[in-house]
Amino acid sequence: MKNKLDQVDYKIISILSDDAQMPFTEVAKKLIVSPGTIHSRVRKMREMGLITGASLKLDYANIGWKLTVFLGIYLSQSSLYKQVMDDLIGIKEVVRIHHTTGKYDIFIKMHTRDSMHYREVYQDQILSIEGIKGVESFISVEEKLSRHIEFGM
Repeated sequence: MKNKLDQVDYKIISILSDDAQMPFTEVAKKLIVSPGTIHSRVRKMREMGLITGASLKLDYANIGWKLTVFLGIYLSQSSLYKQVMDDLIGIKEVVRIHHTTGKYDIFIKMHTRDSMHYREVYQDQILSIEGIKGVESFISVEEKLSRHIEFGM
């Protein structure tokens, strides 16, 4: 089938997950296939919507953004989640937004330069969003792992 993945596709995903900027010629050498094979398979996976882009992995602390905070957000009404999430998108320090089940309605991840910067964003921007009833914050002291799933090969 055209949209079915095989072992080569999964190996390409695994290699590019570690280094999205690796040239297709290098990927081809690792898998002992032609660069054209890599190119056509990556194009197929993009057309399928499986690969949606490539991104940089930043070390925020090394560029002066030393605080990573997770916020569990309670809404005054569950139906407001779309509007609240749209408002959160407008805050540049927010890097992840999840509509969740369980204790919180929304869970976000954000980066700030320090605790004063966090306080400003929290008080001036987040708490001013209509529909937010309450917030619990969690400061990350260390990120030990950030990876993609390794699919069965």
